[in-house]
Amino acid sequence: MTRKLFLVAVLALIGLGAGSFVSNWAASAEKKKEKRTAAPYVHVVIFHVKKDAPDGAAEGLIADAHELLAKIPTVRSIRAGRPDEKSSGKFVKKDYQVALAITFDNYDGMKTYLDHEMHLEYVKRHVKNLDEDKLTVYDFVNQKK
Repeated sequence: MTRKLFLVAVLALIGLGAGSFVSNWAASAEKKKEKRTAAPYVHVVIFHVKKDAPDGAAEGLIADAHELLAKIPTVRSIRAGRPDEKSSGKFVKKDYQVALAITFDNYDGMKTYLDHEMHLEYVKRHVKNLDEDKLTVYDFVNQKK
């Protein structure tokens, strides 16, 4: 009889643990989904580095984006990089050196970012190496269907 009670107790504990695991896993998955959809305001910048810019200017833009810009509190996600060598097609553009895509919760978050000291430092470090006539910015709100 004691053995049966012990076995029932162990099975109950295992059941509670499994239920807790599933519940935590579902909550974690929901949080990840919220993170993906929580920042609908997108700021895209296309950089053209001057022909006479020092070696490493493009890499500096990318590294500093992750080092400086990603630390600004209103930035929700950041992507920075060079054109993909494998991409091809009639509409694929590769005439730039670096693309930057940053997401925010809203316009006010982007405005805070633009005025933030780390963004101003980023601009100060890199503007001398950029062809400002070719600098392109796209701001849009990610819309649901």
